[in-house]
Amino acid sequence: MRRLLVPIVVLLVLLGAFGWWWTRPERVIARRVSGLFEAVNVPADSGNITRSTRGSALEPFLADTITFEGPKGPTDEVEGPQRREDIVTMYTALSKFCKSATIQDIVVESVEVTGDEALVKATVDAVIELQNEERPVDGIQHLDMTWLKQEGSWRLSRAKWNETGR
Repeated sequence: MRRLLVPIVVLLVLLGAFGWWWTRPERVIARRVSGLFEAVNVPADSGNITRSTRGSALEPFLADTITFEGPKGPTDEVEGPQRREDIVTMYTALSKFCKSATIQDIVVESVEVTGDEALVKATVDAVIELQNEERPVDGIQHLDMTWLKQEGSWRLSRAKWNETGR
């Protein structure tokens, strides 16, 4: 009986340790960051239905109000705090207008959680190609993000970035 009990106890301890690690706020937020960037991808061969759903795929990751800042402060396109609904609408329009939007090589460098707020540093390789072959985004994006726990889920409330070449 003892021979059977030892492997079961070891297995339960390992499962418990994995469960503890998996549910830590830092791990949950890192998965949310990855999920956000995977949700916004628009492959070049996407149809109209897929493109029209990109904004709604983004919605669960966004706080009620989001502030975006480019390397030189608030961006021309998104000045100051914006409502989630407005960002979703703008991204849906971009998804329909662009040829493709690709975000890959997602690296979450750090996650610092303080209560219901988390500061995240991440890098992604991003390319947005418009129908006229222009690429307004094409390089490594270095992001400083603030995530808030709202409605029981971690949501992006602020993102500041700068772009470097590959």
